[in-house]
Amino acid sequence: MKTRLTLLLLLSAAFNWTSMNTEATAPAPPAVGVARELARARAATISDLRYALRFELAPGIAAIKGSAEIRFRWKKSPAPVVLDFRDLDAQGQPSEGQVSAIKINGRAINDAQQINGHLVLPTRHFKVGENLVALQFETAAAPANRPLIRYQDKDDGSEYIYTLFVPMDASLAFPCFDQPDLKARFTLELKIARAWQAVSNTPAQPDATDAAQRTLRFQATQPISTYLFAFATGPFVQIKDEQATALPQSYYVRQSQAKRAQAELPAVMELTRAGMQHYVNFFGHEFPFTKYDQVLLPGFAYGGMEHAGATFLREDAVLFRTTPTKGDQLGRASLVLHELAHQWFGDLVTMRWFDDLWLKEGFANYMAGHALAAIQPLGFDEREMWKRFYQRHKPLAYGIDATKGTTPIYQEVANLADAKSAYGAIVYQKAPSLLRALSFVLGADKFRAGVRLFLREHAYGNAAWSDLIHAFERSSKQPLTAWANAWVKQRGMPQVETVWSCDAQGKLDRFELKQRDVLGEGHRWPIKTQLLLGYADGTTERLPAQFDTASARVKTAIGKPCPAFVFGNDEDYGYGRFLLDARSRAAVVERVATTKDAFLRTLLWGALWESVREAEMPPGEYLQLALNALPQEQDEDLAASLLNHATTAYQRYLSEPQRAALATQFEALCADRMQHAADLGLRITWFRALRAIAATPAARQQLKDLLAGKLSLPGIELKPLDRWRLITTLLALQDADAETLLAAEKQRDAGDEGRKQAYLAEAARAEAATKQRYFDAYLKNPAVAEDWVEGSLGSFNAWNQSALTLPFLQPALAALPQVKRTRKIFFGLAWLNAFIGGQHAPEALAQVQTFLKTNKLDRDLELKVLEVMDELERTVRIRGKYQ
Repeated sequence: MKTRLTLLLLLSAAFNWTSMNTEATAPAPPAVGVARELARARAATISDLRYALRFELAPGIAAIKGSAEIRFRWKKSPAPVVLDFRDLDAQGQPSEGQVSAIKINGRAINDAQQINGHLVLPTRHFKVGENLVALQFETAAAPANRPLIRYQDKDDGSEYIYTLFVPMDASLAFPCFDQPDLKARFTLELKIARAWQAVSNTPAQPDATDAAQRTLRFQATQPISTYLFAFATGPFVQIKDEQATALPQSYYVRQSQAKRAQAELPAVMELTRAGMQHYVNFFGHEFPFTKYDQVLLPGFAYGGMEHAGATFLREDAVLFRTTPTKGDQLGRASLVLHELAHQWFGDLVTMRWFDDLWLKEGFANYMAGHALAAIQPLGFDEREMWKRFYQRHKPLAYGIDATKGTTPIYQEVANLADAKSAYGAIVYQKAPSLLRALSFVLGADKFRAGVRLFLREHAYGNAAWSDLIHAFERSSKQPLTAWANAWVKQRGMPQVETVWSCDAQGKLDRFELKQRDVLGEGHRWPIKTQLLLGYADGTTERLPAQFDTASARVKTAIGKPCPAFVFGNDEDYGYGRFLLDARSRAAVVERVATTKDAFLRTLLWGALWESVREAEMPPGEYLQLALNALPQEQDEDLAASLLNHATTAYQRYLSEPQRAALATQFEALCADRMQHAADLGLRITWFRALRAIAATPAARQQLKDLLAGKLSLPGIELKPLDRWRLITTLLALQDADAETLLAAEKQRDAGDEGRKQAYLAEAARAEAATKQRYFDAYLKNPAVAEDWVEGSLGSFNAWNQSALTLPFLQPALAALPQVKRTRKIFFGLAWLNAFIGGQHAPEALAQVQTFLKTNKLDRDLELKVLEVMDELERTVRIRGKYQ
């Protein structure tokens, strides 16, 4: 059949599409990817969709054989029925998938055409009503660049195969209608090795077993989208949560990691049970599927993926490879609760198209924060959780929204081939921030009522953002169209400034709020916030404020005692860049370290950092302020945030002489606090900071003393991952002992994870030949797992090697179309952040600007370059002003 299809393709090219099509009307061939027009046409004619899939999987198998029966009801249409099925060649270019033995309604056909990654079936073979397409196909698994991912565990020689189909990669694995609004019921049959386990969206029925293989048959799913269908197989160890009595819950982990999992999973089990109960209560809807499994996978491209009934999680995100801080544990909790929330928001109700990606991702992040505030793990109270929500989301969102590469929350996606580019901080960080703002606008009860109405009306179906807004309008009795249009469909954000003065009697006689579009595009936003007046004696007063004009007077402030400072977004209810005015900034600089309320202290430090990024405050002044305050800072998350910002200022914004003047103080402070801070989490945080900024001979020696056991850290076990990261730092700094330490660590940690970490570390070598070898492998060697590549990008572009890596900036930019085509979502941003983010000089900025002018990129890629280039522009501007 493949030979015949190839011949048909050649004939089609020779005689054109029309001459080969015997239908009365000959439409143009479908474009590469899944265009919006094709998706709409299919959604209008196809319904009641069901897939019966079968795969034969075995260790080391090169080609995976499969078969599919696709049943659906069809409304008569002159257009052919178009299935999606494609492959990638050795260069990552689209090619046609291997398909054979096509039958439609029981009759073999020989006039199917494969073109642009589609299987085009003439309408004459179909009838109005029920139809059945049956076919056989071949696909493949590989360590990277495939939707079926093969992982070989070098620790015990075992092999695992798992799927990852989001956003439209199911059609790389089997023929299907690969669009989110054609939900289907899936049944699955897997023929696997006898010793293997398998997990999918539903429970497996009793299996047939012979000496070498067994066949598992999985029950039919509820209606789900193709990207939410999944399976994983290999010699997994299944760990059941025996306390989950209302719904079956299990965890699957590779056998070499079972001992670690037994120790760490009880905390995850407890969290999942609590999260599930919280969501059932909040959503007013039972768990939507028949069971809930969490599968821990090595080499997984993302933190997690919310397949219906079977969430896949990156193993390293759940099983800690270094002594965790409380922040690490809360990060894991956020991930687990985010993916769990998707079972309702994303799986039960799915966005109609990927331009509404925020409907699932924004809601999952918001609900993870909401659940943490209710569950209060590790003894943190509700305000602490919302403080963490701010730290986790707002700075990232503001950082993107201030760039020329930002997008609206609602992003037009003309073709699902471009859907990967919709993923980023706008949907993951801005959208949940806006949902919290909307809850503040509506009130918590009316917000929850709107969510419940939305889920009830669209259960097991699809919806758009307008459906959600209308549900909120009905629950709150408030008009929200203007609010939604401004916040969902406009890009960018407001900069909110306070203008105030006091009279001779020490009373406020003027108080005005102003907003302007940070991008200068003339937009306005409806803003509801809470103002804070901070007084010299440490007391505060809060005032509500709401406006949608360019400026507005706050009458309730007039006559209040004259404050020492004003902050425009107390409790973090509003969204935008809330800069401190000059008088307030000076007062905050004096008081921020002694501000007792940790939430307010965090917000004020955030406002000062925005002043640095806007070149209003010298980075050296901020860094010195942080170094003076940090020894007394007992909030672990805030200390980590301050150290991250201090490190950025130190390594990016300061000149070499400016760094040299502060190096001894910064390094000595880190070394002292990592040994003497009262809290274990703080000691870990300071240890990580020293590893990040160490550069002088004295600091490098401390790192080597840690590796040799001559220097110990109270309560901190130096784990293999810690050791590898220390060696990576020493390699990047060209320490004289680095290569010897690397060789010794390879012998010490020769297992599966050690091989990966050695690969990541060696990318930091300050050698042109090493950089070239790695760069070539990134683009030409599909055998290198994607998480290895992504994990090594930061080492390759070490902060002190910008001159060495500058020659790779242009090739990295030129490779963007290939990266977009072959890599998973998020990888493209990681690629740009590494190669552009590793630079800080004007000549690097000029190269990026010239590249944009002389190359016609897809619009989504152009925006990503503009987004990432913004930090390089800021670096050049800040250095130019303050060096």
